[in-house]
Amino acid sequence: MNDDRVFTDKLVCGNLLSNLNSEQLKTLASSVSIRNRWEITVYRSRIRSRSAKDTHLVNKITPDIKREIGSVREYISGADIIRLDKDICMDEKFHFNVRLYVTRKFARIAHMFDANFFPSSNIEEPDIVIVMVPEWENRAIYIYPSDKGIVHNFVLGTDYYGEAKMAALRSALYLTGEYRNGLGLHAGGKLFRVKTDSGISEKGALIFGLSGTGKTTITINDHGLIPPEGISILQDDIMLLRDDAFAYGTEHSFYIKTDNVTSQPEIFHATQAPMAIAENVWVDDEGEIDFDNLSLTSNGRCLVPRFALPHSRDDVNLSKVSCIFFNTRRDDLPPIGKLSSAYQAAAYFMLGESMITSASDPKLAGKSKRVVGFNPFILTDPAKEGNKFLEILKKNKIDAYIVNTGRIGKSNITPQITMGVIKDALKGQISWKFDNDLGYFIADKSESCDLSNFEPHKIFGSDYNFMMKKLYGERMEYLSKFSGLNRKILEHLKETK
Repeated sequence: MNDDRVFTDKLVCGNLLSNLNSEQLKTLASSVSIRNRWEITVYRSRIRSRSAKDTHLVNKITPDIKREIGSVREYISGADIIRLDKDICMDEKFHFNVRLYVTRKFARIAHMFDANFFPSSNIEEPDIVIVMVPEWENRAIYIYPSDKGIVHNFVLGTDYYGEAKMAALRSALYLTGEYRNGLGLHAGGKLFRVKTDSGISEKGALIFGLSGTGKTTITINDHGLIPPEGISILQDDIMLLRDDAFAYGTEHSFYIKTDNVTSQPEIFHATQAPMAIAENVWVDDEGEIDFDNLSLTSNGRCLVPRFALPHSRDDVNLSKVSCIFFNTRRDDLPPIGKLSSAYQAAAYFMLGESMITSASDPKLAGKSKRVVGFNPFILTDPAKEGNKFLEILKKNKIDAYIVNTGRIGKSNITPQITMGVIKDALKGQISWKFDNDLGYFIADKSESCDLSNFEPHKIFGSDYNFMMKKLYGERMEYLSKFSGLNRKILEHLKETK
């Protein structure tokens, strides 16, 4: 067998169960479903988070990889396998067909996958293939993009559903950039309808942010808008952006973290919908679900059906992105800033910045964490992502904002402040002033929020200039690592007025 064929050849299965419907999959997985008073489906996995360190992009098929994938194929040839075809995106002209193979004893993974994505358009040749063997002794995830434009994924030794979901979406991110002249983004999508001086205006927004910075919270929040103003929720995880600023939604359901869901009534209510599927959440002896009990993991999840969330709509696409919000959680930035140019926005996209908290790592608390595009799933050259982002911004009028969801000094930036300044920015109800230390505009006054306790120069005094110079140096050092990045992006990291 040629090296390439160990990934690309058609899978031979002992007994193939093909394209079962949701009820059939649920029945197959019923023996591992945990009974509960809400009467929703609850599953539990052995592995309860992604295995990032065991994930490998295969650029060269080594003898060891060929041997292992060959052994997996031999095992599958005598096993009962479920095959499921689904679509990423719902647009008939722009979608990716994804084919999942998973061993029958892990039918719960297929059940969740079926609920997560759109019905298949029945394309004979899939764009994405995922082979998942959770019982495999060795834990390893191999990603192999073939020269035919098909991404093959072998997910071994983990039974965490999130690996199946991200194998699909990570592949779609890659294919969008390599074959569709677009850019895949780790971002939520929502549509605002707000009153401005010219009447009701629709504004398509993308919300970026590393885990824990409030991306999902901001995506689903209604900002207190009252009809005819309002929002429509599209996606909370992955959007695929075209050159003309049209953005495609990718998923049929929302795969939310449940560790703080009880503080968000609308999401909490949605987790109790009949079609919800919870994973790795606490269920006591009486069948009560307790999302606040993190004994199993802090990474409990729930697949929430779209119809169960207020303000959601069937159409998951944004016809035009007009603004982007980069979430960060720091202790030295004001609640909101407005970037000055497409180049500066591309710089902050490349920075993908937040701050490590004591909760995630006490030893590194206070240090900056940076992930290009706020996206840990990039398979290509990160500089290529930044250059493409810049290209799209230059072609389209898109406002870019920095939103700090942490604190400044000792003043916590509450969710009410965050939602208020975002709303005011979109309604044109913020007066902006240029800050020379930050190199972009910050809010001087906001219609619905008192920002007097969040003025950095009042909080830090003359130290702020030194703090921002130090931060600027760290940022430039980081951006300088990307040799293929358009150099103007670095030049505009800090604008001057």
